[in-house]
Amino acid sequence: MNFLCVRLISIKGYIKNDLPMNTLKPFLLLISLLILLTGCGNLLYLSKLGWHQSFITFHSVPVQEILENEGAGHEAKQKIHFIQEVKRYGEEKLGLTRTKSYTKYFEVKDPVLHVITASEKDCLQLYHWSFPITGKVTYKSFFTKEGVLKEKRFLEEEGYDTFVQQAGAYSTLGWLKDPIFSSMLQWDEATLANLILHEMAHASVYFKGQTDFNEQIATFVGNHGAIDFLIEKYGKGSKEVVKAIYNQEDDLFFSRWIDQACKQLSNFYEQPISREEKLKGREALFQLIQEEFGRVKDQFKTECFSDFKKVELNNAVLLAYRRYFHKLDKFEALYENLGRDLKKVVEFFKTVQTSGSKVGTASFSE
Repeated sequence: MNFLCVRLISIKGYIKNDLPMNTLKPFLLLISLLILLTGCGNLLYLSKLGWHQSFITFHSVPVQEILENEGAGHEAKQKIHFIQEVKRYGEEKLGLTRTKSYTKYFEVKDPVLHVITASEKDCLQLYHWSFPITGKVTYKSFFTKEGVLKEKRFLEEEGYDTFVQQAGAYSTLGWLKDPIFSSMLQWDEATLANLILHEMAHASVYFKGQTDFNEQIATFVGNHGAIDFLIEKYGKGSKEVVKAIYNQEDDLFFSRWIDQACKQLSNFYEQPISREEKLKGREALFQLIQEEFGRVKDQFKTECFSDFKKVELNNAVLLAYRRYFHKLDKFEALYENLGRDLKKVVEFFKTVQTSGSKVGTASFSE
């Protein structure tokens, strides 16, 4: 299930809110440490993220306040209880890391996050950014539209393809208490369960410098975890379970399709022709790929990928979509080998991460 689907005040505005010192101290300490670990450009970017995150942290309220508020809608309260159930299930039944996330609530009116992906124009090679803790990452996130558009202009001036998406949620990898964003409460149960387990997977298993592989693990855990949880809660024949199964089947179908599309493009770029010929010839191939998608789009059971046909393709677009779905069949094979036990899959990746081995990740991501 692709959560980077279309669904904030400037830094100056946050400063004017006079955040209390107990909120600022951890942030200031973090920035002091980052000075030793990163260049000035990254430091400015990280400091802005810090201010925005501090604002969210300070203005989040305990979910209990929402649950006790007579003015809050019944459906919203049900969704909050639902999220808490999913979290308990992930921790107790799937072995996902226990955190204090989803104990706070934050009201949003705009997309939670803006995310940019960039790529070389004459080959399928992602641009990457390097940061402390996470290492190399193949997308960059912004809390403001202005920030992401500025980055987009810079990258395009440098000669890269770009693609901007909006995210409905994000994970701080267990470092902070990720809140329930108000926009989450608009989603159906299958989507919401998938989302929560997806983000919990990030806080449980994270391979430094392997952004795409981390997203694929989270996609797999979110898909199967949502199905298992909803079966336990509603029963096998329920509409919620059917929707979750359709989401998972569509992701598998799209995984095979996007991998094939990228293979077509890679074969073209590997030809012994000039860069100019590649840049000219790729446009016809992008058109062909869109036409091919048009021929298979009716085979999807949900609307998860309906926006793809509207996007003007470039390398960054295809790689951004593939990031979440590359070779999902390999994860399915592992799941079968481990007796269709999702907890064992989570334990497997935790073990690989703890051992520092790259053998397991390479067998999936290559």
